[in-house]
Amino acid sequence: MRYVLLLSTLLLIACNQNFIYAQDSTLKKAESYFNLPTKTMGGKQVWTDFVHLRGYRIQQNVMTKHYRLLDPKDVRLAWGNMQGCTEELQKIAEQKELQPVSGRVLIVLHGLIRSRGGMQSIADYVAEETDITVINMSYASARTSIDRHAAALASVVSHLPEATEIDFLAHSMGNIVIRYYLGQLATKEDPRFRRMVMLAPPNKGSRLARLMQDNLLFKTFWGVSGQELSRHWEVLESKLCEPEFEFGIIAGMRPESSSLDNPLFGEKNDLVVSVEETRLPGAADFIQMDLLHSTMMNDDRVKQATTSFLENGFFRSAAEREPIPAKNQVRTQRPHR
Repeated sequence: MRYVLLLSTLLLIACNQNFIYAQDSTLKKAESYFNLPTKTMGGKQVWTDFVHLRGYRIQQNVMTKHYRLLDPKDVRLAWGNMQGCTEELQKIAEQKELQPVSGRVLIVLHGLIRSRGGMQSIADYVAEETDITVINMSYASARTSIDRHAAALASVVSHLPEATEIDFLAHSMGNIVIRYYLGQLATKEDPRFRRMVMLAPPNKGSRLARLMQDNLLFKTFWGVSGQELSRHWEVLESKLCEPEFEFGIIAGMRPESSSLDNPLFGEKNDLVVSVEETRLPGAADFIQMDLLHSTMMNDDRVKQATTSFLENGFFRSAAEREPIPAKNQVRTQRPHR
């Protein structure tokens, strides 16, 4: 028992010292600390992905600012600062002969107060039905600001130098993160960006968020990003970009058979976002489905429509496309492949 207590004390001291160093993510010296391979939950709410490589992920904790390296089964293999985790990943890549991600890549982002698990089903479907490499990204959606989420997305993209084409798929606020990235951080007119599917995007902000912005529960659960979608929407909107490549929008509507309703809306809605709030000028295709906001990504029709747009540039067929005209310009569509 004495030895157990002594070991626990030594580990606690080591962890406390390492924690202080790990908080400074700007350290140039690689720092990787004593680690026992530990199964994790994969990162929920307080962890954000910065690097993806064949199922391995480097994440940052938004509270402590330290990084960790997870394997495809969410086992922690290392922790410390970014450089330390990067070097550990490089060693693993050499040992396991992991090839850099190349060809066509789809980056998937979940919405507010969700995790990558919520998008896993549709991500798996696209991977099975196409030859696209799918990266399902996790980020601490409610715990920090949109610009921080976008910076993490920029990091993920920057670690895909051999990708020849990059597509995006996002649900709800994930679309706003991508639009911020495109407007503020992305290389302008990156020729690798090809297509994007938006699921229930609050492209005009969220009326629900604005109505609830002073509610204590709203502030607690929707966090910093929720305030940006409500109280600070006008500031945030000015920094967003309409994609300069093909994008399509799938809007949800409360099914008539559903007993659920949101009395805060006076128009068609999915209980969280109205159909009108999803619309964005320049969309190559727009479709409405009788689905609820929080579960629409799991619907087979959404999976099929998403895959169709990524492959062809339309949800149903070229003849049935319903584009939204761009503002004051004629939008030039890329040729369908």
